[in-house]
Amino acid sequence: MDPVEIDAIPATVEEFLELRDELAATPEGAAMLMVLALLKFATDEDVGRQFLAMSVHSESLWDGPEGYKGKQLSRGSLRLIGFQIHDRSYIVQSYFQGTSLENGYKLPGPPYRFEYSTNRYSGDPESGKFKLFIHSSGADMPRPVTVKKDDDGFWKTAEWTSLIVGVKEPENE
Repeated sequence: MDPVEIDAIPATVEEFLELRDELAATPEGAAMLMVLALLKFATDEDVGRQFLAMSVHSESLWDGPEGYKGKQLSRGSLRLIGFQIHDRSYIVQSYFQGTSLENGYKLPGPPYRFEYSTNRYSGDPESGKFKLFIHSSGADMPRPVTVKKDDDGFWKTAEWTSLIVGVKEPENE
């Protein structure tokens, strides 16, 4: 699979929505959006909640005022994300190509690239459900992400928790 790249990391809901409309047409784009949503959550939980609600399949959303258009991840999922990446945004940063343990997973300059792979169990995108693996500079194996096509026609993440599992910890942390 070819790497997917973007020129800027979205800072606002409007920027993220514009990027979502562009990238969520593919499974790879949907996985990238989830990484971007987790990165935002690590630095700004309020806006990050909205990014997450736009990234996750509707089957995983609940009614709630802290998300996007009255939908949000469950409080349990939000607590899990917060617990895993609070003060450890480097976990999410490790998915960007050009980061490394040696540089503390410091984000490179744009364009920002993400590398993916599949295996024989990934399924077929034509079925509306697909598993891909995002490469991390801090893990020995790529991390799985399952995406599904949602009612709005966009690909969204259905299983993403492997993205918040720890990576090799930088020494300066």
